Amino acid sequence: MNALITLPAEICFIRLASLTALKVAEIFSDSLNTRRNDEDFCHAFELSVSEAFTNSVRYADPSGVDNMITISFSSDNNKLTASISDSNPPFNPDPTPVDITNYPERGFGLLLIRQLMDSVTYTRDNGINQISLTKQTDRAQNLSL
Repeated sequence: MNALITLPAEICFIRLASLTALKVAEIFSDSLNTRRNDEDFCHAFELSVSEAFTNSVRYADPSGVDNMITISFSSDNNKLTASISDSNPPFNPDPTPVDITNYPERGFGLLLIRQLMDSVTYTRDNGINQISLTKQTDRAQNLSL
């Protein structure tokens, strides 16, 4: 399976990105040898894509005319990957420690993504950030999307 969606880097599109990720995860999960959808897998994938998209929106240049975020989805056997690309400034993909005793409102996104996903990679090429999130299920895929 290969799918692609490009959305403006605006808060109002976060929900669309999240619902798209959930539907892709559900279709992928449904294609596996199982009688039921793997809800934990789907929700972890959705939340991670939503967090990554939200970060892209948060750090987009508000004066930028062409602030777009692209999410590409691909599957390979029992793995589902979302790659989120933007033209924001580069960032450090390693989450910084957060002092939870101060109850911060921000700073948990990358930490959460790393906890939920099996693999997280970040690259920057020709001014484009790309963070790839891969989630693996224990089940074998019986058809290709």
